[in-house]
Amino acid sequence: MKVIRQIVKFDRNLLDKDALKVINIINKAGFKAYLVGGCVRDFLLSLTPKDFDIATNAKPEQVHKLFKRSRLIGRRFRLVHVMFSARKFIEVATFRSGKVQVANNGLVMRDNCYGNIEDDVIRRDLSINALYYDIETQEVIDYVGGLQDIRVQELHVIGNPKKRFEQDPVRMIRIIRFQTKLDFHLSNEIKLAIFEQAPLLGNISTIRLYEECIKLFHNEYGFKIYQRLEEYGLFKYLFKQTHKNEFIKKALLNTSDRIKRNQSVTPVFLFAVFLWQAQNERFFVIKKKQCSTSLAMSQASEEVIIEQIKQVSLPRWLSSRIKDIWMIQPKLESMNPKKVKELLKNPRFRMAYDFLLLRSISINPELAKVAKFWHKTQQLN
Repeated sequence: MKVIRQIVKFDRNLLDKDALKVINIINKAGFKAYLVGGCVRDFLLSLTPKDFDIATNAKPEQVHKLFKRSRLIGRRFRLVHVMFSARKFIEVATFRSGKVQVANNGLVMRDNCYGNIEDDVIRRDLSINALYYDIETQEVIDYVGGLQDIRVQELHVIGNPKKRFEQDPVRMIRIIRFQTKLDFHLSNEIKLAIFEQAPLLGNISTIRLYEECIKLFHNEYGFKIYQRLEEYGLFKYLFKQTHKNEFIKKALLNTSDRIKRNQSVTPVFLFAVFLWQAQNERFFVIKKKQCSTSLAMSQASEEVIIEQIKQVSLPRWLSSRIKDIWMIQPKLESMNPKKVKELLKNPRFRMAYDFLLLRSISINPELAKVAKFWHKTQQLN
């Protein structure tokens, strides 16, 4: 394996001081530690890293003993989190070998066989995420052409894409996220493998896919990610009940805009948008047999949510709030003067109003007067 060592003097002021402290302590203990992955990639692309991960030849138990405020986590992947505050930790991973425990369907079940840096490189997913930075020599260490791929702005999987996606199908949607964030091209091998292996996402736990969905859509480029997931046939393995419409576009762009302005966002809103069309379709079927609008709405909501959690898990608190947003829509549309004060006091009112407003400027222009009414009502109250 040919190795390239390129001297790159990163601005020390931009390097995380706690991460440097962890590396220095591990190195002084007689081991070797490096910055690895996304932080190295982002520095090379003049981006601001969000996380500073560390890879080392020290075993997890050895790292754990070096830091009083640390904890061992994970079963499938044994890691150490060195704690610096209630919300901040530095993740330290031991070099792993290519030996893995694989299930009958090809999924990696356990990966706790330790190796050296050359073994660890092969275990990583993309070449651009397999770059190591030695803070002592100020060198970027590249075994798999990651530096070249950054120069040409193209994503390449380390090893055979089909086999790597078989081992962990989530890599497919992670790659789409990286492609969109970095505005890179996908290699032809990746494209072909995604089209062929997309159904394997059905093998992934619904809880893990929920966590991945948050990463996919709670960022500044959610709509582009959505478009690419559709383009490569992946979106239906997350939301089979959802079909492309202007409402989804408006909601994703609105979420990205809120994030850019440092405003709060919640997965409740986007899941409610993604599933609204399905809820409507189910509602109209049930309404033909059920006279009560409220009961029909409630039943439709339950059925759509139950169907969704077969693909992507929804925590109970989240599904409950999604249903609240949906159930308030007919009440807002009726503009009943007797219900105004009651609705304004509802803790879900603001989210339901925002939901109605986006509907009025996308799929339901006939609701423009309703949206205007509630806008004025809020100002008067």
